[in-house]
Amino acid sequence: MKALTKSMFSDYDVSRTFNAIIRNNMESYDGTKKEKLKSFLLDLQHSGCISGMIGEFIYHTDCKAFYIEHLEDLENIKTELEESLGEPIANRYGLPHYTFMCWLCLEEYCYDIYRNSFE
Repeated sequence: MKALTKSMFSDYDVSRTFNAIIRNNMESYDGTKKEKLKSFLLDLQHSGCISGMIGEFIYHTDCKAFYIEHLEDLENIKTELEESLGEPIANRYGLPHYTFMCWLCLEEYCYDIYRNSFE
């Protein structure tokens, strides 16, 4: 799906795994692939990972394993985001760092795809 390549973070290896998560989770939506993707991305923007809508990131143990596997990419994505914002990104819910990083990076990855594909 071409839209999944439209993120400024697509060069990171973790993007392939994020794309698999997106494909898996968008299947429960109705419509064409593009409509399913748009609906999924909008839901994620509205509810966020904290809602539990991303099965891969519900449990801290799953987030920890994912973070350890993709540590460098996730930390680099956060650094890029902070540089573009000009300020640090706070873990305002006091989550374990690994859960915060998984949620932050997936949400921003998906937001960037939405912005570049549907706005």
